[in-house]
Amino acid sequence: MIEVEIKLPIEERESVTVNLEKMGFIKAGLVREEDVYFDNDFGQICKNGEALRVRRIADLLTSQEETVITYKGRKMDQVSMSRKELETGVEDSDVCIGILEALGFQIVEPKVIKTRQEYTLDQMHACVDRVENLGDFLELELVIEEEQGKETALQEIEKVLQRLGYTRKDTVRNSYLSMLQHVEDE
Repeated sequence: MIEVEIKLPIEERESVTVNLEKMGFIKAGLVREEDVYFDNDFGQICKNGEALRVRRIADLLTSQEETVITYKGRKMDQVSMSRKELETGVEDSDVCIGILEALGFQIVEPKVIKTRQEYTLDQMHACVDRVENLGDFLELELVIEEEQGKETALQEIEKVLQRLGYTRKDTVRNSYLSMLQHVEDE
């Protein structure tokens, strides 16, 4: 699967959420996510522009918790955060982290911790994130099966972006981890 995504810092969080709801987006969840990233001895995962993480997700409305392990491939273009993504559930986050460390993977600091208000409209997802030590961000994404649908998905995302008063120039291509580390993504 391919995650077609844009991300941008936002100043007026409340205004963005109100406008998303006016556009027909429906609140879909409120979660706290804690991401632990990994790399190999040579730092090759990060150098390749890829990511390997274990994410703990706490639903703030139901108190349910889940963990997923995710691989993210290289970014597919120079304008978005679009990339191949493979993700699956994990029963125990501590055991998963222990397995990765036993295999020689090392934790990359810092952890990325955020509170995420999720919204949906048809197939599009909008996430209004408050990232610890970074601030507020909006992510818009569509998940597609084939790479040839990427441009159409980006156009749909850009329409929503424009209705919210933003353009592609307002977006960033750095991951939250890179921003926290004060480094540029590839």
